[in-house]
Order: sequence, then structure tokens, then C-alpha cells
Amino acid sequence: MLFLGKRLLHAGLILLGVTLICYLLLFMLPADPARQIAGRSATPEVVENIRHQLGLDLPFYQQYWRYLQGLLHG
Repeated sequence: MLFLGKRLLHAGLILLGVTLICYLLLFMLPADPARQIAGRSATPEVVENIRHQLGLDLPFYQQYWRYLQGLLHG
């Protein structure tokens, strides 16, 4: 039973690490998703509103938590 518990813990940590690496790669992209959604002619206020709606104005750890929730929710 202890062996199974250790294996499950390690599997969970590996999955958490893989999701963190994937999210970091997406987070570090030079493109601004809010700017791409808004288009070139959008005002800065519109871009900021979209950024807020998408949660891109939140700190990194909160964005990552929302990412994990989205993965678990489906």
C-alpha cells in the first residue's frame, strides 16, 4: 500500500510539473492574446477590458491556478 501511495504521489508531482512547463511556455509567448482578439484598430481601453475578462491581468500564480481548474473541469 505504501508503494502505491508513493507512486501516485510521484505521478501527481510529474503531472503538475508538466502542466507548469506547458503553461510557462504559453505564458512566455511574445504575442498578447488580448491584442490579437481585439484587433489592430482597438483602443487601449478595449484591449485592457479583454485582458481583464480573460484574467490576463491577474498574477502568474492565479492564472496558473485558473489554467489547472480549466484542465480539471474540461
